[in-house]
Amino acid sequence: MNPMVSVVIPTYERADKVQRAINSVLAQTYAAVEVIVIDDGSSDGTGQVLAEKFGDRIRYYAQANQGVSVARNRGVQEARGEWIAFLDSDDIWEKDKLELQLGALARFTSQCGACYTDTQLFDHPETRTLFQLAEKNYAHKGEIGVNSEALRLLVRPGGAGMVIHLSSLLARAELIRNTGGFDPKLLYSQDSEFMFRLAMITGFCFVNRPLVRFDRSPVETRHVGVSKNWDKFDFFLRDSQMRLEGLMRLSEGLPKNVRRTIREQLRSVHSGWVNWYLQTRQYDKAREAALRAARTDLTANIALKWLLSWTSPRLALWMVRHHQEKNKDSAGIV
Repeated sequence: MNPMVSVVIPTYERADKVQRAINSVLAQTYAAVEVIVIDDGSSDGTGQVLAEKFGDRIRYYAQANQGVSVARNRGVQEARGEWIAFLDSDDIWEKDKLELQLGALARFTSQCGACYTDTQLFDHPETRTLFQLAEKNYAHKGEIGVNSEALRLLVRPGGAGMVIHLSSLLARAELIRNTGGFDPKLLYSQDSEFMFRLAMITGFCFVNRPLVRFDRSPVETRHVGVSKNWDKFDFFLRDSQMRLEGLMRLSEGLPKNVRRTIREQLRSVHSGWVNWYLQTRQYDKAREAALRAARTDLTANIALKWLLSWTSPRLALWMVRHHQEKNKDSAGIV
């Protein structure tokens, strides 16, 4: 008998989109699947719509709006399968995703308890897959393989780090539970932080095919509920700082390049705070943030920013705005 895969789908105010996600799971060529939908306080009739369309083919649970981490943790709690996969309610799977992943996991069973796949974006002008976008940071070679750089990539949840994303993940239920689940205090990067902790206890293999379709429609339609302020810069900085400081506490014993990447990213967040405080004319806080950046990871640019925040904050602000204007078209996919 094939082991069961429990598919956890958190949803909020997506009565239409979640149906596509569920259909893509029920259409899998691997049949031993249970679908667990956690409705995080929807008011759009999601429960009634799903009951009428899917009946007992899915397991549906409703809760007050507490955020996606609480919803995913509830799904893990309810899961009965040996394996657990996650699917955001606006994303879609190709029909052979689970079959191919379980095949890869069988091939690398002694090394890996988790597997991810390539992903194609939709409702977005970018036509390259996530694996193609990440080639400069990590090249996926062969039809299947083991990613020895998973920890390093997962330090950065945007850009190259997005190559390993939650809607493509399949992992052993026991390992997922051993991580302690998703941190509900994190509202922006809780999925990458969770997968980082998972990668600390097991290897990650991959299937080099775009088996997930990843919704990149306008952000205001995707981020709602308790995460609706995710695109505010101070919100992003606060969440990122919390995540990276947590990774710093976990970093003892990790590979040197991973520890270095964490420090670089945390320095970048502190530098971002300098920019924020300069733009909001909070010059004392800008100097404090510059000092934290220097203590975390001293670079020539950070030293210059610290000096200017003391001697000429207006010039520092001009340099920040000049840099932002120069790089405004180089932001990653979020």
